[in-house]
Amino acid sequence: MSAIQKENLKGLPLAELEAKLVSLGHPPFRAKQLYRWIYKERETDFEKMTDLSKDFRRELSEKFTLPKIEVSETHPAEDGTIKYLVKLSDGEQVESVFIPTEGRVTLCVSTQIGCKMACTFCATGYQKFVRDLKAWEIVDQLMSVPHPRPITNIVLMGMGEPFDNYEEVMKALKLFNDPLGLKIGKRHITVSTVGIADKVQPFIDASLGKLAISLHGTTDEQRSEIMPINAKFPMEELMETCRNLRFRGTERVTFEYILIKDFNDSDDDAYRLIKLMKGIPCKINLLAYNENPFVDFKRPDESRVLKFQNILLKHHLTTTYRRSRGRDVAAACGQLRIEAENRLKRQAWEKLKGTLPQRSSTSELAPILSGGLLRAESNLPSSAP
Repeated sequence: MSAIQKENLKGLPLAELEAKLVSLGHPPFRAKQLYRWIYKERETDFEKMTDLSKDFRRELSEKFTLPKIEVSETHPAEDGTIKYLVKLSDGEQVESVFIPTEGRVTLCVSTQIGCKMACTFCATGYQKFVRDLKAWEIVDQLMSVPHPRPITNIVLMGMGEPFDNYEEVMKALKLFNDPLGLKIGKRHITVSTVGIADKVQPFIDASLGKLAISLHGTTDEQRSEIMPINAKFPMEELMETCRNLRFRGTERVTFEYILIKDFNDSDDDAYRLIKLMKGIPCKINLLAYNENPFVDFKRPDESRVLKFQNILLKHHLTTTYRRSRGRDVAAACGQLRIEAENRLKRQAWEKLKGTLPQRSSTSELAPILSGGLLRAESNLPSSAP
């Protein structure tokens, strides 16, 4: 059987792995042995699983595969943050970020290649959506990337919208949570959504992680300008969904609010935000906009951010100001992938130029131009719409 025909076992929960092995005539305990090797030992070579019989290892090698993602670029920042560009089995690339802080080490993972949400402040939002990540590709950003310290926390805040890939994300969360495997408890996992309201209560009911909602505006007009999803799930519906959530215990919603200079950072915005939070068990995470060369939004002054935070605190809203990490290594979400793609475009164009006759006219090159090969410096507009 060729490698292409082999079935991937990575990403299967224990119950499915057990059912598959039992169907092949193996006792159920074999599944636990194999599961431990895959998720605890993070082994991808069946031959190195030494407590399995030789015949069983041979059968596994013949019928199955355990693929892994590869790190194609590593970008360490001065503050200890490391941004990874990782290559998937089909050659597509996504980003993940290692973020060490006092008392914890967080890994930010991607859930899609590109994004359909088209948020105007986000570099990923300008990229073409390619596909959803499979559950194994999400968890493999933890398993196969050589991080310098053990990961204690996971945030699904990288490329893509997690609730737009809901089924695969939920499978990945179960794998992260499993005490027999990756052992990242739900209190150490946060899933960030742009606010797909009909998925919020099912996510809470599943109890596999904490909920964070990207708000970034205090009126429908304001939010719709930067987040097209607001047309489908307007603020009133989203806020009402949050007020009516059925939580277990003392859980609460985290609202993420990116402050953009002269757009959503005024005192009036702070007071409107206070009214929006009425009746919702919540906390606010403030972030100053992380500038990138593809979007024409600006970062507010530190004093403006602190004044905004102080207004919220005075009205008894739990509010933190999360300062940007890794700003010296293309920290904006999706930026690293864009830069890598543009390098490849430039290289391809330089190679192609060397094969063209010098008399080639612009009209002769029109098919190449229309195909986008010459958009090497950026495949994004120079400013936000």
